[in-house]
Amino acid sequence: MAAMASLYLKTSTPPPHFPKLPKTHFIPPLNLPIAAVPATRGRPAARISASLIDPDGGKLAELFLKESEKGSKSKEALNLPKIRLSMIDLQWVHVLSEGWASPLKGFMRESEFLQTLHFNSLRLQNGSVVNMSVPIVLAIDDAQKSRVGSSTSVALVDDADHLVAILSE
Repeated sequence: MAAMASLYLKTSTPPPHFPKLPKTHFIPPLNLPIAAVPATRGRPAARISASLIDPDGGKLAELFLKESEKGSKSKEALNLPKIRLSMIDLQWVHVLSEGWASPLKGFMRESEFLQTLHFNSLRLQNGSVVNMSVPIVLAIDDAQKSRVGSSTSVALVDDADHLVAILSE
């Protein structure tokens, strides 16, 4: 930006000449009487309330463990197959666990994934529709899939092999 400013200063072209415009006379503002209390004209007064909007699906899906369950779940995870999460997958776990993607209670299944891709929304069990334009999936390769096998639960770990979550069917 400084180079551009110096370029403008070095130009030898005289500034353009603009003719002077005649002075404009403004009319002073009118002082009209204003009623202290506006008339409602038969309408009820508007009611204002402050509250949070309901989460999609009607219930916030918080997926945190209680502190008392943490030890037992850590022991349970020792016997489960592990999937190492990338940084993006770890961020999606964070989004899911705090309920930001309600009504999802985990990564999307195939049907939810296809609904999101084609319709930018999810149809819930009760028939209602929730906007969901971004698919939230955990992509695994064939090697990870073979390690999981027929297990119904999987331990999700970070780069340092710390347990982040347990993914159950």
